[in-house]
Amino acid sequence: MLGKVLGAMIGAALGMLLAWSAPLAAVLCGVGALIGHFVVDREVAPQPKVLRAPSKDELLERPVRKAVPARRVAPPPKQKVSLDDLLLLQALCPLFIEVARVDAAPVQMEIRVIREFFELQLRFNEAAMDEVKDALKAAIASPPGDIEPMTVRARTLVKPSVRVEVVRSLYDLGMVDGDLQKSEQEILKRIVGLFNLGDEQLQQITAEYFGKGDGSYAALGIAASATDDEVRTAYRKLASEHHPDRATDGGDRFRAIKEAYEALKKLRGF
Repeated sequence: MLGKVLGAMIGAALGMLLAWSAPLAAVLCGVGALIGHFVVDREVAPQPKVLRAPSKDELLERPVRKAVPARRVAPPPKQKVSLDDLLLLQALCPLFIEVARVDAAPVQMEIRVIREFFELQLRFNEAAMDEVKDALKAAIASPPGDIEPMTVRARTLVKPSVRVEVVRSLYDLGMVDGDLQKSEQEILKRIVGLFNLGDEQLQQITAEYFGKGDGSYAALGIAASATDDEVRTAYRKLASEHHPDRATDGGDRFRAIKEAYEALKKLRGF
């Protein structure tokens, strides 16, 4: 409609400017209206967008994400090793290695027991554990040393409440490859004495590994309060009485006496 009006107006104006006759001006007006209709009114109007549900393929298609530049992350602060921890591990690592090398060269299982003591019992951080690794390497590379100055040095650095845990770990270390050997028992007993742990504490620790020995004491006919010499005396006496050469039971009683004595030797560390 707007095209017709504009076309008619343009045709009329053109007829007036040219001073044509009224009929001709009317014709021009009609022609202008017709042209305006086809040019303006017949222009294709924009079609409204029709919303549709996305297809299955479109739903499954992963959207392309724009690459996000990586942000610089500050490295975590480096862990530190306290001076107390450093002195402690430097004193204990040689002591552990001396116990480990009593019967043979230290093996991987023994090193793991040592590392677990520092990591689980003393709660050493990663930096301190790296220092433990270096200290163990240095101790292994060094020749065997005197256990007494090592233990005395460690005693000055280890808190009394931690000394028992050190001895327990030393027992774990000695037993990792089987029963405690006599040489291992002797060195552990020396360390316990130098740590100023009494016989009662030693028996408490060894009882955790070998039991209280009630049955063994009963087999030898002695009380748990008996001294080491009294244990030896009772064993010799019974072993002589029930020796297989004299016994009529095929040596059963002799074997029970010997097993009881060996159990008490482990329990008492002699």
